Amino acid sequence: MKKLILYDLDGTLVDTRRDIINSVRHALQILKGPDLTDEEIKDCVGTGLHALIKQAFRTENEKLADRGSKLYREHYKKHMLDHTKLYPGALEFLEYFKDHKQAVITNKPNPFSSQILEALGVAHYFMAILAGDNGLPFKPDPAAIRHLIEEANVTAEEVIFVGDSPIDIQSARNAEVEVVTLSHGFASEATLRKARPDHIVRDFAELLRLAQEKGW
Repeated sequence: MKKLILYDLDGTLVDTRRDIINSVRHALQILKGPDLTDEEIKDCVGTGLHALIKQAFRTENEKLADRGSKLYREHYKKHMLDHTKLYPGALEFLEYFKDHKQAVITNKPNPFSSQILEALGVAHYFMAILAGDNGLPFKPDPAAIRHLIEEANVTAEEVIFVGDSPIDIQSARNAEVEVVTLSHGFASEATLRKARPDHIVRDFAELLRLAQEKGW
């Protein structure tokens, strides 16, 4: 039986794709960055805001990345809930496991992570929301997972990590915990299969069936 369920945020619990893309494109247009497709912007997501902007601008210029990050933050603060919503079945999954300890680990910075979960009415399900500026290294470093294992007083074998990307898979591997990925997020199913998670599911309905079968 699992005692601690960990979740990634963007692309896993919450469909934030359109609002992220719009804010990146805003920064690109203001600073005359490259003209990227939605798919090209989406592929930059996952390793934190600063890295996202550097990849989108195709630059190693830290000052440019800082300016782009500031523009992104200003735009995203106003528009982060324009299109963002929970994935179908996410609320039901959280409610089903309300007697378990649950937490979020994301490279997305605060206050955005907490504000989104609060606005969507699910923040109360989590014992912790560890965002990208929490002082711990970004995923795929296992520090955040290990921190929550200690906080929850559980073993690695009693943890399941739910994500949507190779970064999430590597994070779980580095922390030696079981990992399941949802293919409804930012990475394709083919990309996820190459990263070899323990389980791949299409959506939360399928994930709930898997959890019930496994006795999590």
